[in-house]
Amino acid sequence: MNNNAEPNFFDRRTLTAIALVFVTWLGWQYYMQKKYPQMFAKKTQTEEQVKTDAAKPSEAAVAPAAPVAAATPAGQPSAAESVYSFKSPEFEFQISSKGMGIKNLKLLQYTNRKGETVEFSQSKSPLSFETRLKGATEPLDFAIEKVSENVWVGQAKVGALTIKKTIEIDPAKYAFDVRITTEGEDAKFIGLSTFLSDEVEPQKGGSFLNRNQYDRQEAFVDTVSSHNNHIYFGGDLIDKSYPDGRVVSLGSPYFTQAIVDRSPVLPEVKMLINPEAKLGTVQLQYGVATPGQSFNLHYIGFAGPKSFDLLKSVDEDFVQVIDFGFFSTIARIILRLLKWFHSVVGNWGIAIMLLTVMIRLIVLPFNIMSYRSMKAMQILQPQMAAVRERYKDDQQKQNQEVMNLLRTHKVNPLGGCLPIMLQLPFFWALYQVLGHSIELYQQPFVFWIHDLSLKDPFYVLPVLMGITMFLQQKITPNTMDPTQAKLMLFMPVVFSFFIVSLPSGLTLYIWVSALFAVVQQFYFMKSHNPLVEKVSSPK
Repeated sequence: MNNNAEPNFFDRRTLTAIALVFVTWLGWQYYMQKKYPQMFAKKTQTEEQVKTDAAKPSEAAVAPAAPVAAATPAGQPSAAESVYSFKSPEFEFQISSKGMGIKNLKLLQYTNRKGETVEFSQSKSPLSFETRLKGATEPLDFAIEKVSENVWVGQAKVGALTIKKTIEIDPAKYAFDVRITTEGEDAKFIGLSTFLSDEVEPQKGGSFLNRNQYDRQEAFVDTVSSHNNHIYFGGDLIDKSYPDGRVVSLGSPYFTQAIVDRSPVLPEVKMLINPEAKLGTVQLQYGVATPGQSFNLHYIGFAGPKSFDLLKSVDEDFVQVIDFGFFSTIARIILRLLKWFHSVVGNWGIAIMLLTVMIRLIVLPFNIMSYRSMKAMQILQPQMAAVRERYKDDQQKQNQEVMNLLRTHKVNPLGGCLPIMLQLPFFWALYQVLGHSIELYQQPFVFWIHDLSLKDPFYVLPVLMGITMFLQQKITPNTMDPTQAKLMLFMPVVFSFFIVSLPSGLTLYIWVSALFAVVQQFYFMKSHNPLVEKVSSPK
């Protein structure tokens, strides 16, 4: 029998490798669908229902939680709206007498990708930080007085009940300290509601690495029983309720409006995102244990950039609104390191390069172990081939003898995977940092890269990465058969297409990491290298 025939591309090992890659991808997609269901969700409404929702935006935005008669006395006249302007170097907005909500808020130090001033587009009720009687469809009418440069006080009358609301503004922190008290008694009084609201643009879904990362809007809810609920908007209606809310936010990856509750009673949170009506609201409903009972409310509001240090300075719980993902601890460390490198070199791209080199140096001992393992596997290949030939008719015996051979020479066949597995958490953490940190938003690198949080506009970095990865594979020892080795040479091309939509900052990280690996490999291959000289032919 001739055993020197050309290897078949469709041999068992190649098909097994392809199947493993496919299963891994399906598993990852399943995980991401669980974590970001809105980005994968299919339409669940008929066109008729959507048109009905769009035709009634005010009703869709705020569904009554209790009979209106219990909260809004019949025949009570509605006063005309008055607005009071506030402006600082950080932001400007108007305070409306309707619920003392905030409208037309602009962040004066930031622009969007079109060069326009970033704005939270609230122009009609419900406004952010607006106050209503619980279950009411209209805001309370407040008589507002400016008591100091940054403090505004309003009073609203509901029968025998007086509701007093105080807003203290801290412009440097984009913060609002809001306190609400009630005086008097009214048997119909069952509680109060406050809101976050913003204009919502319909979004299309996509895969994890290409899901409109930089234009999509998001909401966040943290409760006593359910933590870190990050919700990304697609094109579908989102209608959710959460008991005992503590932190809520509504915004984009880089800017947000948020509330941290500091009241004695925790509110119920109702979220309604209606892309067709272009309106998104998060409502906090505070109820009283006994109708007519008076109470005090206190919450801290925020409307500004999602800077980790800024949010932390306002309130420790605000940092939760930044979605750093599963590896949030690593992401926070990466962000601090990037900021430190940037303080030294003054360029975020160079800071990413320095961070990459530092990470590669951290995993260098494991790369040395990996190289030794692969080199030993390469040396053992003739003996392993002899074992496979000897027991070609007994697969179980063949596997046992191969494992015994590896065990005898203390070779770990999975040793080459360890450095890659160690770097994956850094990869995903950096991906989240680039997609959610205002520090890297619209930051240039060199020449054609004007925004490290967007993809490379001319795909130079993906091409460089593909070339470098190809060179790395050519010089790295492997134990694959010739067919599998040829198949792997196509991986740089596939991976280059895979990363073209990634942020250029992340592509820069991948390319510098691959470049470091090539230099490292050339050094390992030097003769009499003390790092790898322990690898020798097995006796």
